[in-house]
Amino acid sequence: MQSPPQSPSNQRHDGFFNDSTAELAETAESGVWNWFNYAKSQIDAGLDSAHSYLEDNTTLQGTTNIIYSVGEEAHKKLAQAGAYTGGVMSSVSNYGQVLLSSVAGHKNSSPISLCIISDKHIDVSVLSAAFQNSFTYTTSNTYDVVSGLAAQLVGPVSAIEGCKLRVQAARAHKIVSETSVAVAVESFINEIVAGTWVEQYCMLVSDARHEIDLHVFSQPVNVPTELTIRSKEATPAEYALRSSGYAKSVIEVISETFPDVNIKDWYTPFVGVSNRQVLGLVAQLLVALYLQKLVNTVPPTKEGDEEELDSIKRT
Repeated sequence: MQSPPQSPSNQRHDGFFNDSTAELAETAESGVWNWFNYAKSQIDAGLDSAHSYLEDNTTLQGTTNIIYSVGEEAHKKLAQAGAYTGGVMSSVSNYGQVLLSSVAGHKNSSPISLCIISDKHIDVSVLSAAFQNSFTYTTSNTYDVVSGLAAQLVGPVSAIEGCKLRVQAARAHKIVSETSVAVAVESFINEIVAGTWVEQYCMLVSDARHEIDLHVFSQPVNVPTELTIRSKEATPAEYALRSSGYAKSVIEVISETFPDVNIKDWYTPFVGVSNRQVLGLVAQLLVALYLQKLVNTVPPTKEGDEEELDSIKRT
């Protein structure tokens, strides 16, 4: 949302507006919420002035209904915007996006039915916690749905595709409903420079109801080169899924080589940072960006929210 342009059209005309352009600019700079209240007050003042002006000019009285119709429509738009942001005093950038700092610390009242899709060795409890910290009504279920790609994904493109295929398969088999928010999680390795391999997580959220699809990546964690070499060497040249990765995962290599290592937290013994810490950070990032997208979409009908909330409470 941009501040009103600084042009002569914003100057005082026949009593329709009671503040100068300078006052308007000062109000806009102090924050969008102040601008919101300011705009509403100007509509009120403008309507009163227009009504008085038209009463004194009988030849123009036929336009009164038009003026009031436009004013009432503006009131409705402002009221919808205020109700949807839940009264959060938000700052808005020049391209009209609600900034994350505006909604931080405020729980969203939209009910969320969360379906998490990932491999069993990935601890997704932090993902559920991240959604519960930002949404008042959250239920979550975890499903192990295969993507049909390589056992060890290589590269971010393969990871995104793997997440999408997991969500598509879950929806196709009616495991995840169209009204549920699906989140798929994949781990993948990537050779960022010659001889240096890292592992990362890719998280993808799919909200068909609000037409939101976005993905994020975790901080890269160094993987011992020997592990990736063994994963690659175990992949036959004729491996049908070679375009997406290797036939043997790094997890499998670790389990065979270091049987005492907990595969849910293999980062700790190798790099000193737990898998849970890395997953926790990227989960917070995903939820924050999803919330930002959500508050910038057209709000769903109140009836739809009430039906979904009733469904969540029953479960």
